[in-house]
This record gives sequence, C-alpha cells and structure tokens, in this order.
Amino acid sequence: MKIGFVSLAHLSDWTGITRLTDRNAQAMAGRGHRITIISEAAKASAKTPVSQLAYPHELITVDLRSTQGLRAAREKIAASGLDVCSAAFGDKQMIYMPQLFHGSGIPLIIGEHADPRVFSYARWSPYEHYGSLAFADALHILLADYLPYYPGPLRQRAHVIGNPAPPPATVDFSARRGKTARCIIGVGRLNEEDKRFSMLLRAFALLAADFPAWRLRLVGDGPYHDFYHVMAGQLGIKGRVDFTGAVADVDAQYNDADIFCLPSFFAEGLPMTFLEASAHALPLVGYSSCVASKALIGPGMGALADADGAGNNTPEALADALRGLMALAPGERERIGMHCRDSLQKRYGEQGIFDAWEKLFMSVVQKGTKMESDLTPGIGPEWEGLAPDSPVWSEKTLMAAAAELADRADPAAAPEQTEADYQTENVRLRCELAALRRDFAALEKKYATLAGQFTALSGGRGKRR
Repeated sequence: MKIGFVSLAHLSDWTGITRLTDRNAQAMAGRGHRITIISEAAKASAKTPVSQLAYPHELITVDLRSTQGLRAAREKIAASGLDVCSAAFGDKQMIYMPQLFHGSGIPLIIGEHADPRVFSYARWSPYEHYGSLAFADALHILLADYLPYYPGPLRQRAHVIGNPAPPPATVDFSARRGKTARCIIGVGRLNEEDKRFSMLLRAFALLAADFPAWRLRLVGDGPYHDFYHVMAGQLGIKGRVDFTGAVADVDAQYNDADIFCLPSFFAEGLPMTFLEASAHALPLVGYSSCVASKALIGPGMGALADADGAGNNTPEALADALRGLMALAPGERERIGMHCRDSLQKRYGEQGIFDAWEKLFMSVVQKGTKMESDLTPGIGPEWEGLAPDSPVWSEKTLMAAAAELADRADPAAAPEQTEADYQTENVRLRCELAALRRDFAALEKKYATLAGQFTALSGGRGKRR
C-alpha cells in the first residue's frame, strides 16, 4: 500500500503527535509499504529537519494560510496516488481535512489524541468537531473509555488503537536502589492548560519537609516555564526543584527518577510520557479525573488522586498519592514499577499496536471512501451546544455538517451567524451570569460565616474601643 500520514507540524516541531506519527510511518515502511508525509513547510525555528526521517518516504508540503494554498494542497493530495491516509490531531486543525480530501478518492482515517471533550467544549465546538470527523471513513481513538463522548454514527466507525509503548528500557536497579537522593519526575510541555504542573509543585511543597532526601524535576519547556520558576520560589521549594528544559536524552532522566507524575485533569488522550515512564519501571501517579490516567494506572501500578467531595482536584490529594509511594522502601517501588512496565507492555506493546494499524489500513482500503459522491450542506452552527447523545446528530446531519466545512472558503472561519444563533448565545450567557451570581452569593455567605467565627475566636480583641 501507499500510505499517507498527515502531520502538519512534522517538519517543524517534534511534539508527541509528530513522534507517534513518525513511529507509525517507520513501522509501516519496515513492513514494505510506501510512505508519504503531508506537512506544512518547515519553519525557520524547525527542530526536525526532514533529513532526520529515517525511512524511505515522499514529502508533500502544504500551505493552509490562504485559499490559493488550500487549493494547491488539495491538488497535490489528489495527485499523490495514495491508497489510504491517516491524519492525527491534538487540536482543531482537523477542520482542514474535509476541504483537503473532498473529491480526492482517498480513504481517510482521522485520529484524535486528546479527550474528545476538549475539542467539543473546552477549545472548539461540537458542530465543527463532529463535522470534521464525519468526513473520515474511519475514526481512530486511543481508549474505549472515550466512545460515549461521540454521537452514535461516529462511534460506529471508531477503531480503538492505543499508542505504542517503547520497548522496556535497560535499567540499573541496583544503582536506583542505592541512591541517597530521590526524585519525582514530570515530563511534558510546560503548559498549565493541559499538564497542570502547578498542582505537582504545590503537592511537593506539602511533602518537602517530611521527605528531605527527595527532589522534584520537571523536564520540558513551554510558555509556563518562567511562571513555574516563580511559583517554586513562592512555595519555598526553589532549591528542591530542577527545571531541565527540553532535553535530547529523556531516557537518562527517567532512569535517574523514582516516581513519575503527570497531574493533568482531563485533557490527555493516552500520554506517551506514562508509557515511556513505565518502560523505565517507574510507578505512575495522576488524577483519577483524567480518563487516560484512570485507564492506565491499574491496581499495584502507582497511585491515583481522587477529587474532593465538591468534585475538585486538590494538591493535598496529589500529595497523599505521592506520599504513599515516597514512604516505601526502594525495592518495593521497584516491584510496583516492574508490574507497571509488564502490564502496559502487554496492553500496548509495539508489535500488537502496529499489527492493529496495518489491519485498519487494509480494511479501510478494501471498503474504499464513501466521500466520492457530492455532499449537500444542510446544517448550521445552531447545533453548537448539543450533547453527543442528542438525536439531532444523525448520519444525515453529520454528513451535512461535513459538507458545509468542505465548502468553506476558509475552513477555520465560522459561517455567518443567524438571528437564532444570537438568541441561543444570549440565553447561554444569561445562564452563565446567573451561575456566577449564585457562586458570588455563596462566597459572600461563606465569608460572613468565617468572619463571625474569627470574631468569636478572637474574643472581640480586633474591635476598636
């Protein structure tokens, strides 16, 4: 087969998705398939020159910044001779897929590398999210736990394939046991919206006095680098936290650690850092509110921090989860880490994952694309707020949404809103305002209660005579 991989940042930014796409492409090339990479052109700050892609491949560069660029990209793709194409996304750039592949005759697989609720409600909208996915001949998701968050017609074309775990690393367990200094490690982009490393800093601040031999190490770079530095100082743990920035050899960082923690609340798809840490036999810690954390960290593999009675994730809960592992003897943590490694290798070993991908490619090629016929737009953004289980999301309405996206001059630009849309938005904003007023009233009541308690405890000493 001639297999295409859409990875728009492939030539510029070596992110988790580009690394995973590259591993899949390399595996398929190793099985005798011809590979084409579809990417935007390398930026001046590119970290991954195309010469580093260590397998035979063709390259199609696209420019999505203009109508002319989109037209040229569609012509290149249509002329590519691909038998099938896979496109993986962790953001809303999937909205370009209906326009790029409409009329190409190429079966398309769209993969989501985040909790789908992030796309539908936190960063995007159900209409454009579901419409983009409806154009795909197959939907790739990372965990079966995400299936309820899609409309029924999309669930019917969904295929669950996890990320491939790296092979077990060579770990010097005797050296790890013999260390005098211990380390909790967090790895990932320093972005509070997704990773929530502020919670790990606050949790470590609660533990630092009780565990003087332990340090915290954050590996990675990102927009919150300076913020976390300042926060560590404010928490009084600046001398106990190491910020490495981006590193070339992350394996060495894992090997020097004792516990791995990823404090994301819910944005993750199936974090490669969990799989990488497990390959180095590290116990895993995360919040149970994160679907991926809860799915990966099984019994005896680490610890999950649960939300409090009000449904809030707290640094105290994360500190308690870490405390239980930090208090163990090194050999006991080693046993937990090895169980974690063996369990995730069994579920996500490379051979099984790439077998599943090859089978999916062959199945989609055999069925062909259903997008040969003309699509008829017939749905508008008035459906923005509907939940995935709403009966409105039928196959017909989903395909009409896909058609509207394919016909946009600029896929990233929403169509003009109608009067009904403005009325719906007005209702939504009024509901939000009412909720804020209720929250404010509750805070005022709580403040009055606390102020009364303070006055009672101080015996009126704070009053002016």
